[in-house]
Amino acid sequence: KDLDIIIDIFTKMKFYGSGKEKDKLSAGESFSISFINDHWRRKWDDEDYQWDSLDDNDNIIIYFYPKPKESHKYYIPSMGETVPSYIIFEDISGRERLLLEFFHRYFKLFPEDVFMEEYLYTKDDIDKVYSKPPWNELWAYEDPKTF
Repeated sequence: KDLDIIIDIFTKMKFYGSGKEKDKLSAGESFSISFINDHWRRKWDDEDYQWDSLDDNDNIIIYFYPKPKESHKYYIPSMGETVPSYIIFEDISGRERLLLEFFHRYFKLFPEDVFMEEYLYTKDDIDKVYSKPPWNELWAYEDPKTF
């Protein structure tokens, strides 16, 4: 159910997913979905596209772990507990604008969740960054206490 909501968030952001693998999902296996936006698709379809002109914020791969393995569980000192990672984003470097927009929408629906890169980010942290354009492109690597 939550996966459909995540796909819907990306769809509303004008991204297209490679499709979820219902057989793997029902079996509890991990899988990935690639999301690209229309701008990226147009460049891909153009025979004269230049790879270096593609923006990382136009595509992302997300790994879903319906039953997270031990290696996908992290101890969060501020929470005092070990929590599972159901979603892992591949290579977020250069995709900070995309992630900020995604998390802004995601946390409206799931305000109790957290995002962890170098620091732990909550809905309040994302809202602080999002409300102050121009956005700091390095927000995902900064201590949210400084926002």
